[in-house]
Amino acid sequence: MVIDAHIHFTPPELRDRLAQFSEQEPYWGLLLNPPQGKSIQGWASPERMLADMDRAGIDKVVIVGEYFYQHESCVRRNDQAIELVRRYPDRVIALATIQPKAGQAALDEFQRCLDNGLAGLGELNPYAQGHGLTDPDFLRLVEMCVENNVPLNLHVSEEIGGYYLGKSTTPLRHYYDLACQFPTLKLILAHWGGGLLFYEMMPRVRKQLQNVYYDTAASPLLYSTKKIFTTAIAAIDHRKILFGTDYPLLIYPGKMKEPDFQPLMHAIHKLNLGADVMADIMGNNAARVFDTTIPPHAISRPASPTAVAIDGFTPVALVAEQYPETQQVFADYGIPWQDQIVPNWEPVVQAAVSKGLGPAGQQTLLEKLRKAIAQD
Repeated sequence: MVIDAHIHFTPPELRDRLAQFSEQEPYWGLLLNPPQGKSIQGWASPERMLADMDRAGIDKVVIVGEYFYQHESCVRRNDQAIELVRRYPDRVIALATIQPKAGQAALDEFQRCLDNGLAGLGELNPYAQGHGLTDPDFLRLVEMCVENNVPLNLHVSEEIGGYYLGKSTTPLRHYYDLACQFPTLKLILAHWGGGLLFYEMMPRVRKQLQNVYYDTAASPLLYSTKKIFTTAIAAIDHRKILFGTDYPLLIYPGKMKEPDFQPLMHAIHKLNLGADVMADIMGNNAARVFDTTIPPHAISRPASPTAVAIDGFTPVALVAEQYPETQQVFADYGIPWQDQIVPNWEPVVQAAVSKGLGPAGQQTLLEKLRKAIAQD
């Protein structure tokens, strides 16, 4: 079975109303209709999509959502997805697109989508939709995914390199933290996970990310096909790789004039990865991920916080989060404690020596932190 696990539905009639659409959804409108340069967006009706699937020998596609900002846009798009799944139940799988900041309306809409045959959530983009990966509204949706044993697809960008349309700024460690917080969540990180997969060469990280998958959507726009597949298979279990094209995007801008699944498929087949590996990447892996008949896992919720004993190797961020009264102490020493600035694993002692504090200064800092807590 061949499954393209990451495509979008961009019918030709959307192209005819881009100006109006861009006012409603500025971020996605910018991607579809850039003010400078030539757009690489392709357009395909349902009939065109099915015909292209047949030509390429693709059995099923997973239509992922667009990261819309307006809740109403999400609802309209989900109506389209539900209709496509009803019309082509043997060919189309679809995910719900949700604006987490819609609060209870977002939860209700996601439930409506699940009740009407959609198979998960995504593609979400925290940067484009105005939320973080620790936002309570977003985390409630994550819990719904875990409870229903359905995957969550997140847009991910690499942190280094030049800018291109659609490149987002959410740090990779935030995706890593999310996976660690919800170890049973079926998490799909689009576009090779922005390179997060390379860290799976570290045994501890590989274990922590064992339920994380990476799709290959838009791969030729980012990497050499040969190099990324060879490196990825060396870094991770190949059963975590999901074939995806980002159809109908023109991912070979110099060669493609029309939407087509086949160019990337041909490039992958040339790699001679072996029959079993190819079968898994091209479809078997996705079939496992989207098998919603499997009984759902028991939801894994983070344990209730317990008192943190502060020593030199207690993470700064953990101390500051659990004991807000210590934040001023860190500020007095010029030690950042917010995750936007410092990684959440940095221990107090390392933060202290980075500010030039020797053993005596470190001890004084620890005493001040403990005193601040005692005074609360």
